[in-house]
Amino acid sequence: MNNLLKPRQSTIGLLLLAVLMLTSCGKKAETPDVGATASPGTTTGSSTNDSGESGSNASIPAEAAKLGVKPTDATTCPNNALVKGKVTKKRGNIYHIANSLDYDKVKPDICFKDTVTAEKAGFQAPK
Repeated sequence: MNNLLKPRQSTIGLLLLAVLMLTSCGKKAETPDVGATASPGTTTGSSTNDSGESGSNASIPAEAAKLGVKPTDATTCPNNALVKGKVTKKRGNIYHIANSLDYDKVKPDICFKDTVTAEKAGFQAPK
């Protein structure tokens, strides 16, 4: 009978287990960065990162290059093409419109005249 837990001890144990499970639900599992382990000569895909740094090294699809124009500087698009296109590894090709959150901070890789043109070029709205 000494080996059995008392009801109060088992309740506390279950409560602690539940708290641990709930606190770990919101955390992402860490995955290794595949790009960091690849050798420089064997990289595939775009060479941008998602940190919001300038995308001057971005691999812009050929269709997008035909439909869009180059940005005037790091965070500005020409007046006739205010939709900012950003090439990212994790989120894919996304576009930002003038009234979107942090539009002024986005560093575009390419600019489009409207969202329809951006979508034709393979870009989509951020989720």
